[in-house]
Amino acid sequence: MKSKIIVIDDEVKLLKVIKRALEIDGYEVYDFNNPFTALDFIKQREFDLVISDIRMTGMSGLDILSNIRGLYPQKPVILMTAYSSVETAITAVKLGATDYLLKPFEFSELKETVSKILEKHEEQQINDNITRKIIGNSPEILKIQEIINNISDTESTILITGESGTGKELVANCIHQLSPRSSKAFVPVNCSAIPETLFESEMFGHKKGSFTGAIIDKKGLFKEAEGGTLFLDEIGDLPLNTQAKLLRVLQDGTYRPVGASGQIKANVRILCATNKNLSEEVKKGNFREDLLYRINVVEIELPPLRKRKGDIKILAEFFINQFSKKHNRKIKGASADFYEILNNYTWPGNIRQLENTIERAVIMRKSDILDSSDLRLPSTQENNSSLTIPDSGLPLAETIDKVEMSIINQALQATKGNYSKAASLLGITRQNLNYKLRKYNITKEDI
Repeated sequence: MKSKIIVIDDEVKLLKVIKRALEIDGYEVYDFNNPFTALDFIKQREFDLVISDIRMTGMSGLDILSNIRGLYPQKPVILMTAYSSVETAITAVKLGATDYLLKPFEFSELKETVSKILEKHEEQQINDNITRKIIGNSPEILKIQEIINNISDTESTILITGESGTGKELVANCIHQLSPRSSKAFVPVNCSAIPETLFESEMFGHKKGSFTGAIIDKKGLFKEAEGGTLFLDEIGDLPLNTQAKLLRVLQDGTYRPVGASGQIKANVRILCATNKNLSEEVKKGNFREDLLYRINVVEIELPPLRKRKGDIKILAEFFINQFSKKHNRKIKGASADFYEILNNYTWPGNIRQLENTIERAVIMRKSDILDSSDLRLPSTQENNSSLTIPDSGLPLAETIDKVEMSIINQALQATKGNYSKAASLLGITRQNLNYKLRKYNITKEDI
């Protein structure tokens, strides 16, 4: 699609020459010798770039710039001025102009400036579209989007922290898509799901015959992510022994497949995530301090949904639209009481729980507006009842068990009985969840 450029100059001859020069390069050009007419056009039509003279009759280029910045803060604007007004041009850049050209200029200079600015603007639009996948306009989310844009083009190791369900993998994926490695693989790894005895084989691969059962050569996850990004989710669940093996790779940049005779250089960017406080885990002796320093070059902390309630409606509207299309439902929106319940709930499972809740409501609803009757959430009374202590007293262990049972049931309801998702939501392993289900005699029939 041709880029649309608006050129404004009350010097008609120069205006026509600029228009013709840019059209030869394949741009769609709209030229105006009246700045008032140009501004009316700008308010009504799509465009990619404005080129305006500064000194014009009736309205200056600085006035044009001010109006555009009020309407379209990110649209690029080039201002033209005579050599004698170079200070004005510098002032214009300080006021928000993208660049300036000093008259008279070579048309090769004009074309090069236009090309560079449009290329950079297009790249910024792509970046903005990617970061907008992290939905919300709360100050916390806007700050996270800014950090992602700042660090994506680097090679630094990133630690993404936050409760289960806050969107850690989504953030990691956005960083990868915005990086120079975006054309290569993004390989997510759930560290808690890898048995300690198989860690080296899974991560680094193995040679045929290197151990019992190794009947063929196996490519490890580092090799799968070659040239791309390896996302180590729930890194806080790695046993100390495997932490040491991972640290060696991060320090040396090389690894050895099981049974191999030589080292392989790793060309991989590492992103990590955890729902644990790794500094506390270091104090407890559960996590290596040197590994924490290595992976925590930059930390991105994702807030729980209960601390960014202003984003709940935005997220809910996004999920309603998404699941309406996915499940062939013609749902236009939701009622005020629907959103009121969403806002008043504490969301222990964060965005993942909200997503599952909305999907169920969309699937079950037959009319075009969702309301409170479409929501299936544990009631506030049910949540609080787990914490009520009778006059006769209640042993601490029994109180903790009741609270734990309530939270497990909430997680199972939020994930529609999917044990793997529920375990992830709770920040525990599937094996740990199975133990607790047996302990409390919870079955799918109880959900």
